[in-house]
Amino acid sequence: MNAKKEAVLEAGKRLFLEHGIVQTSMEQIAEAVPVSKMTIYNYYQSKEGLLDHVVDRVVEEMMAIYRGIMEQAKDPLEALTVFYRDQEKFSALVSQQFVSDLAKFPEQMDKLLEFNQKYVVPEFEMLIFKGQQLGQIRKDISPQVLVAFLTFIKEFTARTEWYHGLGSLNAVSEQLMTILYHGIIRKDEPLNPT
Repeated sequence: MNAKKEAVLEAGKRLFLEHGIVQTSMEQIAEAVPVSKMTIYNYYQSKEGLLDHVVDRVVEEMMAIYRGIMEQAKDPLEALTVFYRDQEKFSALVSQQFVSDLAKFPEQMDKLLEFNQKYVVPEFEMLIFKGQQLGQIRKDISPQVLVAFLTFIKEFTARTEWYHGLGSLNAVSEQLMTILYHGIIRKDEPLNPT
């Protein structure tokens, strides 16, 4: 990707995350780079075309963090503990406004759900299964049921009306992770993830 196209992508991503997708105009993106609006349209054809690439980039960044954690963890419990403790790394990649606006673009939501089903779900199921085999995670919880539950929670919380009045998206995510983490770790494991 040439430097100017990359700069447009990064500016679009930054502005979509800071101000939301709907509130960000192509003019604002062009001014931020700086390039002409026509240059952006030549690269991405439309705001939705740029959004498509921004979503791909966000997914790549999330997977890089995920893979880094998985490679450095010595076992599944350590990986889950790092996910629990460092969840702000994932939260920093998306804003509440971005998530709210993304719901207005069904094709992007479908892409995220497809990516989740194809890559994230199987890897997370394997992580849970390995943790169970090592005696770190409760064996009375099916990895498939746990992942289905997480998927349900993820899809349910994507509905912006659900978390109105509950606090910020980051605060809600942190609390849901706390419930999950303490609910699946074996009782004889230490409950303090620090």
